[in-house]
Amino acid sequence: MKKTYTINLSGKIFHIDEDALEKLQEYINTLKTYYTREEDGNEIMDDIENRIGELFTESLKGQFREVVTLEDVDQAIATMGTPDDIIDEDEQPRTSPSKQAKKLYRNPDDKILGGVAGGMAAYWGISSLLIRICFVLLCCYYGIFIIVYIILWIAVPKAKTTKQKLEMKGESINVSNIERSIKDEYQEIKNGKGAAFMNRIGEGLYEVLTIIGKVLAIIIGVSLFFGGIFMLFAFLSALFLPNLYPWKSGFMEFTYSFTPLNFTLGKIAISFLIGIPIIMIIYMAIKLLFSFKSNNKVIALSAFSCWMLGFVMLLFVGISEGRSWSFKGTRYGESLELSQQDTLVLLVNERYKLPENLYIDQDVFRLSSSNMIAPSIKIYSTDDTIPTLRVQFYTQEEKPVYDNMDFNWDYKNDTLRFDNYIKIARQWRAQRVTLSLYLPENKKVLLPPQTSQYLRNLRDFDWKVRSKLNKDQILLIMRDGKLQPLM
Repeated sequence: MKKTYTINLSGKIFHIDEDALEKLQEYINTLKTYYTREEDGNEIMDDIENRIGELFTESLKGQFREVVTLEDVDQAIATMGTPDDIIDEDEQPRTSPSKQAKKLYRNPDDKILGGVAGGMAAYWGISSLLIRICFVLLCCYYGIFIIVYIILWIAVPKAKTTKQKLEMKGESINVSNIERSIKDEYQEIKNGKGAAFMNRIGEGLYEVLTIIGKVLAIIIGVSLFFGGIFMLFAFLSALFLPNLYPWKSGFMEFTYSFTPLNFTLGKIAISFLIGIPIIMIIYMAIKLLFSFKSNNKVIALSAFSCWMLGFVMLLFVGISEGRSWSFKGTRYGESLELSQQDTLVLLVNERYKLPENLYIDQDVFRLSSSNMIAPSIKIYSTDDTIPTLRVQFYTQEEKPVYDNMDFNWDYKNDTLRFDNYIKIARQWRAQRVTLSLYLPENKKVLLPPQTSQYLRNLRDFDWKVRSKLNKDQILLIMRDGKLQPLM
């Protein structure tokens, strides 16, 4: 039968058999020999012995025994770590401490009042300064959080021992972690509490600023991503589906001026010039959100090359199209003296039948391969006694082709008839036809509703005339230099 002995570990009495005592003494003596070189070696050994006693107590309770056996000692050494492991860890770079389930304590080493915020910060692994800021803000808006803080102060135990401090951080309670914890406390006392507190404040501020920076980066990234997607969709739809937008008429006039090749090249060039920067914004947003690695130089060089290609293409299109324009413009036409009969009638010849549901804005549209443009009618007052009609054609072709505009008109029996649209057989070069009527005093003119829509100088008309146009047939008379409705 093995002999049993009675030992005292940090104030706790244990009965231990002979083999177990021999191994325990060897283990403790080895650790004492190692830690005698440290300034805080005695405190480390006290905590180690206290932890060994706790392990023995847990083993005996679970098996309803009173004597510590060799198996209990081996299990305690395996939990605490062998002397060889401890010495090797001291000579080599430390790995991250092993983790165990955390327990909530009040942290006496990081406290302003009761250490509640410090304990919660250690439990969640975040800055205590962030917890304190949240507490202050919540207490300002909701006073009940003051009561919550007091309840936590009373209910949450204080981490007094090294074991409790390690449990608070979720670290295993072994020799290595006990040593590190005690050395940290010793160094803090040696440097002074004020310096340690300021270090924690600095670290807390850095962590808070880091969190704020990450939140701002996420907000900026999300904004750039959805903003870029919206801009890309709006740009591509405006470029390739212009009929969806209110500026479609002007866009149609602009695009009809290009040859098919230049029109295609121009669209590709504009897609590169505007689309590439938008795509890069989306790419930067995705990279900001997900922080993935990529070869930025290759991507930037590829994007810049595509952008430059678009610039060169647009430059080529601009030079090619610009050479076919005459910036001065060319005007030609004829004048005709009209009959001095009492009333002049203006009628529209519905030469071109338009398809149903065809969108027409500002009198410009396209049918098959031809551009269609509405003519303009302007009516002025003249001091002459004979009414005059002046038909004027205008184009900005560098070399005008007179059969490019197909427009018919005639004057018979005091009736002026004209086509409802001008047909342009080739490219659009700002062509237009203007029929200018110069009427003497008391000359009458009859305007059906279909004709009124072609009038352009409405500002020169009496306001009563403007209010009745496009509604009913209206008979007008030139008086005092203005057209007025004839009652």
